[in-house]
Amino acid sequence: MIEWIEYAKIAGAFLGACGIATLAKLYHDKVVAGKDTELKIKEAEITRLEADLLKVQSRVKSAEEDSVPGHRDLIRLRAQLTEMIESLAGTLRAQAASLYIPVFNAGDEKTASPRSFAFVAAWNMDPGATAAILKMKLVESWTIVGECWDKAALIGSNNLQANVRHVASYDKQSGFVPMHTLVSPVRWQGRQIGIVQVFNKTLPGNAYGLDEHGFQSDDRRQLLETLQETSDAGMAGTLHYFQSNPETMRVLGLQDELNLENAVIMYVDLTQSSALFDELPLIDAARLINRFSQNIYKRIGPFSGIVEKFNGDGTLIRFHYAGFDSHAPMSNPVLRAICAAAELLGGFKAFKAQRWQGLAADVAEAVKLRITIALGPVVSTNMGPQQFQTPTAMGQCVNRSAKMVTFAPRDRDVMLVDDNVSKALKQIDEHYVAALTAFDSWSSDTARQSPSLAGHRYFEVTPELFRLAAMEFHQPPYAHAP
Repeated sequence: MIEWIEYAKIAGAFLGACGIATLAKLYHDKVVAGKDTELKIKEAEITRLEADLLKVQSRVKSAEEDSVPGHRDLIRLRAQLTEMIESLAGTLRAQAASLYIPVFNAGDEKTASPRSFAFVAAWNMDPGATAAILKMKLVESWTIVGECWDKAALIGSNNLQANVRHVASYDKQSGFVPMHTLVSPVRWQGRQIGIVQVFNKTLPGNAYGLDEHGFQSDDRRQLLETLQETSDAGMAGTLHYFQSNPETMRVLGLQDELNLENAVIMYVDLTQSSALFDELPLIDAARLINRFSQNIYKRIGPFSGIVEKFNGDGTLIRFHYAGFDSHAPMSNPVLRAICAAAELLGGFKAFKAQRWQGLAADVAEAVKLRITIALGPVVSTNMGPQQFQTPTAMGQCVNRSAKMVTFAPRDRDVMLVDDNVSKALKQIDEHYVAALTAFDSWSSDTARQSPSLAGHRYFEVTPELFRLAAMEFHQPPYAHAP
């Protein structure tokens, strides 16, 4: 009996402890749930305040710009276009929408391919992303926006992250991850004047939940029907009046951007060339390097490359988009640059044997050729004091190509390209991508900490395929190109 009583006491104590623990857990869960709710309310309040702040900043900026009489109409039209794409996003249950107009280089004919596209209006469910997107100002012509312009037709992608034309760095800048998209030309009186794009199809009643099927045929039809509005008050008519104003680029903050152009930048560098100076007198070594510079100038001629600068044993070359026709692959400066590089690499051993005669074979063999190619916007300008200025090209892709050649392998002849070049190649012909191999074997680990190389992927090029393609440039009409 006594044992039973003891067991009962123990069981009672255990059950009491369990009860207390349960009550404690319930109390803890209630507190945690309450705090989670409070946090969500605070986050929503912060988001609302951020949106209000952005609106106030926008109104302040608009008020400042309104002081310029020529800008008032443009500010009003831009606000109307923003409301229109927000409404369009709501109709299509999209998380974001953007409206673009084409940007041409100063002096270009409007029939030429745009060099980029400017954000006229942007709306995103996250106000911070909207501000970041508008701050970007431009998207490049090789994106899906440029593809839509070239094809003059609606384009859809429900796996945008895997699309070769998607630029991941845009996601990093905006903090917004697009998964689905519809892109369509905006036409006024039968003429293509802009591009509208919507992102991320959502579930009914859930602006944060993505529809796994993305945009479907009904969405395409609805978008096209919306763009059929032909009145002056519709999206196309409003965009036409906005674009026609001579102050448009200034209001978009792009007045200085017109001096930019997309270009392919190539660096050609001799590595281990110090062996020449160890083996030969200074004048003789310099003479051999100059012969190679002459060889570069001669070989890039058929590919319309422009030598920007000779600097010792290094050469900076630019390939312009002038005359580019998206339907003529050989006019693409990316293909021209890689074909020129392939010929330089393929002929380097023969050049050394023929033009560096008298140099010891082991010394000549030690000198290697490194070529790097990057694609992006550059600006042409004169540098130096007013009394002595020289033209040069500047831009992130110039820095990137220079850093690539600095850290390229030193033990072999090599050609490296960045991911912008690889994407452009894939757009020309997917077969070219087979000649590219992912590259990360830099000659120094410090390359991985270089700001100029960050945010991009790199590839080593097997040149044989491009040496065959280069043969076309030695045939009419390319053989006589300037």
